[in-house]
Amino acid sequence: MSTADADGSPKRRRENPLESGLPPEFTKLRYHGKHTKAISCLKCAPTSREGSLALVATGSSDNTIKLWDVTSSSGSSPSTFKGHASGINDLDWSSDSRYVASASDDKNIRIWDAPTGMPLVELRGHTSFVFAVAFNASANLLVSGGFDENVKLWDPRTGNCVSTIPAHSEPITGVSFNRDGTCIVSSSFDGLVRIWDTATSSCLRTFYAEGNPPVSSVSFSPNGKFVLAGTLDDKLRLWNVSNVNGEGGVAKTYVGRHNTKFCCGSAFSVSNPDRQRILAGSEDGSVYIWSINSRNLTQVLKDAHSDIVLAVDASKEREFIATGGSEKDKTVKFWTPTKADN
Repeated sequence: MSTADADGSPKRRRENPLESGLPPEFTKLRYHGKHTKAISCLKCAPTSREGSLALVATGSSDNTIKLWDVTSSSGSSPSTFKGHASGINDLDWSSDSRYVASASDDKNIRIWDAPTGMPLVELRGHTSFVFAVAFNASANLLVSGGFDENVKLWDPRTGNCVSTIPAHSEPITGVSFNRDGTCIVSSSFDGLVRIWDTATSSCLRTFYAEGNPPVSSVSFSPNGKFVLAGTLDDKLRLWNVSNVNGEGGVAKTYVGRHNTKFCCGSAFSVSNPDRQRILAGSEDGSVYIWSINSRNLTQVLKDAHSDIVLAVDASKEREFIATGGSEKDKTVKFWTPTKADN
């Protein structure tokens, strides 16, 4: 992930380029399923259960979580988790794919046993909607962010709050741990992306884009050296974590999607070493896919959904992606490469 193009030349400005000569990457729709309301979030399980099942968890404003087996030919009978009193805003899996954490408008977080669907622990302490949640790699810490502008660290085994960070001046839209769990990143409608030391809760870095647009999503890159942030100016930016504060440190900017009002998700797709990608939902119902290094827009799943695409993710083990549509659409779709056999 350098700031130069693949041939070593300096970065060149590209206005919504679409790489030519490449076959479409994700065009084979394996199957689709539905919630009764908007799909607000989804996450692919990091590992295959029992060596075979590839699972995706979806959360909806219908208050439920569903688990889908993407290896199934139809996915017609997903497991459904019920317990939240309001809509689900975010989900995350433990690294062993045993547990799912969910964040809800009911101001609470729940930890679920994925194989059985049983709720294990309820985490209470936020005073407003909980909008974002994430496990660390060892699953002994959980971080959350809410509309109360606080980032909270939790012990997911006991449900106890370990620390509270008054992190932002407006609602928090995303949280994520880096690979070794030593740092947390948070984003907010206040236009700031902040890096926090997990042990001390001290702020290590603050980033913001030119014009200070609200930040709608954030996550660490798989190698932990970069942070990907979506902003409500149609752009995604990749920040170099080691660089200076402020507007400095932008390694890459990805353009092309339409995103000025809603928190449309984004994700890294790195299961194929030859195709390192970033994908993101869009308010025009499409899914946009870029090459991480070249910044080129490599594919658009045009009209993938009939409404805003709020949720996207890519499997870390297999070549498939999952996408979720908003209130008029209500569907989750699973896409595999064109030449995939199964």
